[in-house]
Amino acid sequence: MKQFVQGIVSFSLKNTFIVFFFTALLLGAGIYCLIHTPIEAYPDVTNTRARIITQWPGRSAEEVEKFVTLPISKEVNTIPRKTEVRSISLFGLSVVTVLFDDGVDDFYAQQYASNRLQGVDLPEGAEAEIEPPSGATGEIFRYVVKSDLPIKEVTAIHDWVIERELVAVPGVADVVSFGGEEKIYEIKINPTELVNYGLSPLDVYEAVSRSNINVGGDVIQRGDQAYVVRGIGLLDRVEDIGNILITVRGSTPILVKHVAEVEISAKPRLGQVGLQDEDDLVEGIVIMLRGENPGEVIARLKEKITELNERILPVNVTIEPVIDRTELVGATVHTVSKNLMEGIVLVSVIVFIFLFNWRTTVIVASVIPLAFLFAIIMLRIQGLPANLISMGALDFGLLLEGTLVIVESVFVGMRKRAELVGMERFNSSIKLGIIKKSVASVATYVFFAQLILIVALLPIFSFQKVEGKMFSPLAFTLGYALLGSLILSLTYVPAMCKALLRRNIREKENGISKAFHQGAVRLFAWSQRQRRLTLWGFALLLVVCVVRFLCYGSEFIPSLNEGAIYVRATLPNSVNLEESVRLAQEMRQQLRAFDEVKFVMSQTGRPNDGTDPTGFFNIEFHIQLYPEGEWKRPISKEQLLGEMRAELESYPGINFGFSQPIQDNVEEYVAGVKSSLVVKIFGDDLYQLEDYAGQVANVLGTVPGITDLKVYKNIGLPELRIQLHDHKMARYAVNTADVQAVVAMAIGGQAATQFYENERIFDVRLRFVALVRATGVSSGARGAVCCGSAWSRSRTRAVAGAKRWPAPMAGVIAAFIRIPPSECRASLRLAQEIRESSPDFESVDNFRGHARWPPSVCACAGRACLRTWNRNGMPSRPRMRPGARSNSSATSRRRPACVTAWRRSLTLSGGRSSSVPSSMAAR
Repeated sequence: MKQFVQGIVSFSLKNTFIVFFFTALLLGAGIYCLIHTPIEAYPDVTNTRARIITQWPGRSAEEVEKFVTLPISKEVNTIPRKTEVRSISLFGLSVVTVLFDDGVDDFYAQQYASNRLQGVDLPEGAEAEIEPPSGATGEIFRYVVKSDLPIKEVTAIHDWVIERELVAVPGVADVVSFGGEEKIYEIKINPTELVNYGLSPLDVYEAVSRSNINVGGDVIQRGDQAYVVRGIGLLDRVEDIGNILITVRGSTPILVKHVAEVEISAKPRLGQVGLQDEDDLVEGIVIMLRGENPGEVIARLKEKITELNERILPVNVTIEPVIDRTELVGATVHTVSKNLMEGIVLVSVIVFIFLFNWRTTVIVASVIPLAFLFAIIMLRIQGLPANLISMGALDFGLLLEGTLVIVESVFVGMRKRAELVGMERFNSSIKLGIIKKSVASVATYVFFAQLILIVALLPIFSFQKVEGKMFSPLAFTLGYALLGSLILSLTYVPAMCKALLRRNIREKENGISKAFHQGAVRLFAWSQRQRRLTLWGFALLLVVCVVRFLCYGSEFIPSLNEGAIYVRATLPNSVNLEESVRLAQEMRQQLRAFDEVKFVMSQTGRPNDGTDPTGFFNIEFHIQLYPEGEWKRPISKEQLLGEMRAELESYPGINFGFSQPIQDNVEEYVAGVKSSLVVKIFGDDLYQLEDYAGQVANVLGTVPGITDLKVYKNIGLPELRIQLHDHKMARYAVNTADVQAVVAMAIGGQAATQFYENERIFDVRLRFVALVRATGVSSGARGAVCCGSAWSRSRTRAVAGAKRWPAPMAGVIAAFIRIPPSECRASLRLAQEIRESSPDFESVDNFRGHARWPPSVCACAGRACLRTWNRNGMPSRPRMRPGARSNSSATSRRRPACVTAWRRSLTLSGGRSSSVPSSMAAR
């Protein structure tokens, strides 16, 4: 080994030009790699993962868990090299996360997850997609779209123009849309008109779904020309939707506009964004691909945004950046550069003080940037990003240990040679032998000393998972810098000594070095005289250090001052979006009142693509702060957090958590929960688990130092259940699928087809009018009535030839309007009395005045009676019970009280509707 080291030194001294050439090459390549190496403010500590997001609108968390989450989790559990499978099920959303071993690349994870997903039989209406690969630090840019257009039009422009352009930027993984309204074309069905025309919502749905299609008829020949045959049937205008034919009665066509209104509307909102004084904006969140350089990606992104604002978007639509990661990255680079320059200057000053020679100072100081650039080149080759932690770990004392020893050895050797032969003779002599001999005398020791320092980093290289991703870049950076320092010490330093240390080598003493030298000699002499006292003193110092170390606080992930605060407010699960938005607006204004706050952005609910699984109960605030040097008040960030926490305590029943944007994302990626420390309790009974969680929270609340403590609630979202009774549905020949289809379509809304606006595609959804939906249970009742109307028309017509009112006729009418035969007989008797007393009876409104059922039911019964009378004539008067009266006016006067009493009897009990008339098969 000694001969090997001496051979390297000899080669460097003989081939100085080659050494300087490679040094210049190192300098150029290092500067290039420094410019293009990804620099992160915070290391990405997450493992490779594949995230499957499935949206099933309108479905409860229980159904999502049973029919979506569990089948997907079971299928992906067989993927090789996976370590863990996490899942969460919310209203209309399922998120399954598959975590992989270290070393698994994103392509492997995405490909396997996609293959497994093909084998899952998802229910109708559920749409699954795999989230693009990104890390916990992948969120690099946020912007808002401002315009005076309606919010649904702004959302459409963002989804179909802005997002499409931004995802094409190299390095961008995804653009998440938050807030706004997703535009749709809505057919608002009037159930009363459906009943009047004898139609059901399913009839309208089938008609719309069959009336929006283009076909191709191949090619026909006309002379020497070939014509492509096309059948054009796509919907072009809103009026086209209203003119869709549902059915024909006699010679009269029944169109969609006869039973419904068609207008441009929006899907139910999932979230809302506010910024400063503006309460409703469309926000875009740009996610970067893992391993990309955020500085380069953001530069390309800004160029594209400038192009969008100037050339592509309408004049009244602009994109305004809100959060830019380059600010934090720039601060990181500034910090690293400042530390590097301060280290170089400090080391240069110290070297100059003790050696008191500018040439030796230049040789030693120049090794620091060269070793740093060598480490950057190696990181670039390996594909590792640089960050504040890894760059800040560079110890210049370790890097210059070998260089100082070699330079001092050469300087001392030359000084002795000059004193021995005289300065004039020394200046004219060849120094190659002196340099070689001086370097060779210490080179072996320097080599092994540097090698020991590099080997000491091996335990850090063995770290895995989070700790490995956190500290491996640090170990690699320091190890490469030490390796570069060792190579430079054996090649560059001897060559520089040959080039600079040629003439006039004299040792110059100064007062500072002389004082240090005398002080060290005196201290050594005193310690030799007081050996016992010295040993006891160091033993006491060791004990104090050990005790202090055991009592010293620690944290696994260091905290980085990001210049921002992230506040999460957790409301009760049952809160609706409107109330949550109102509270978010109040809190946002309160947080803005602090002088240190630059702006406040609030996010209520979740994004439209489901990438953040949460609900209306979740409000997040991004509070951007001014630089601390610009703060007017002499307070720290911790004191500012305390004031904000005290300000928000005025909201009872709301839990607040304070963090930072990047820190919040990292904690969620690592633990799966938005918190630094998490206690997870596993079991089968959600109620029992929630009780245990409350007990754990009570215990943790007594631990000193815990400021934000909350329990993630799994229970508490209220439900209005429509329970189907199989025996009643069987009695009236109504199947479950029809009733459920009507419920889903009439109340929740269902897409029947799609409307094309050039390249934009929007759903055409069917839904009952808002007034009917707002009545809750009654809308479900009407849906059940309309559901059966189409089924029984043929049976009603089958008995139309009867001349009188046979006993089965009441059963046929009951099948048509879905009420018991006994009630239908009483209705028919009442209708016959009305007919006799009012020969001009032509309207079902007269019938409604005497019946004791809702208007929609009476309308069906009235029409059934009118059809039979018009076809078969007036039947004979049935026999009345003794004492019965047929006073139609008195009955009419009693009508409002009867109907009011029926409506008042609608109550909610245990999530189901009770006291509903027995005519309803679904309640």
